[in-house]
Amino acid sequence: MKPQNRRFRIVGGSAGRPTPSGRRFAFGRPENDGPPRRRAQQGRAGMISGWVFLFLLSIGAYVAAKLPPPEPPVTGQLRGSASASDGDSLRINGRRIRLEGIDAPEIGQTCGRGEAVWDCGAEARLRLKRLIEGATTACRLHGRDRYGRELGVCEADGRDIGREMVLSGHAVSYGLYRDEEEAARGEKAGLWEGDFIRPQEWRRSNGKADESPHLAGDWLELITRWLEEQVSAIAARILGG
Repeated sequence: MKPQNRRFRIVGGSAGRPTPSGRRFAFGRPENDGPPRRRAQQGRAGMISGWVFLFLLSIGAYVAAKLPPPEPPVTGQLRGSASASDGDSLRINGRRIRLEGIDAPEIGQTCGRGEAVWDCGAEARLRLKRLIEGATTACRLHGRDRYGRELGVCEADGRDIGREMVLSGHAVSYGLYRDEEEAARGEKAGLWEGDFIRPQEWRRSNGKADESPHLAGDWLELITRWLEEQVSAIAARILGG
């Protein structure tokens, strides 16, 4: 038989007619089994990727929260004998300085200790007075707040006044000193011994001037808040999906 006259028979079908779909194979498996399995694999891969991304964001949020915020540009310095105006502001050479990063109870604000009520606003002022009394106070100024008050980080005898106020429980974190607030809460120091309303909330409910937390516009604070929001949103999508 001549080569050009040879004929071959197609097994499983006939010439000009497609092979039934049930007999098609893709990578050793019937084609009709492929899409559902691939969809399941893609679903598992997507969930794993979501958890990995969530884990990385959580690490980023934790690291950002632990990093000390960079100090804003210093706009001036003051040094001298200081007097306490209230629990979070003082005067040096006639200039009023709002202690940056803390918020203390207002004059006239009261707090609770069990059944007792105490004048936490006056106590905060007294605590600040004792910190600066007989010491030389030095302040690094970082501009002014929305009310024109100068913002500053101040030290007396080498001690950070804002940090000491928060650690003793006579003030709360207001952009700085988060770890110090947690330490005071754990020790039930000052305000944390009983019940109190945060000064910001007290001002709002008593018609006093409102103000935003210091350093709220700082890039590190914004990044930390964004990361925390993303972690919460992704976790909700994964758990809900």
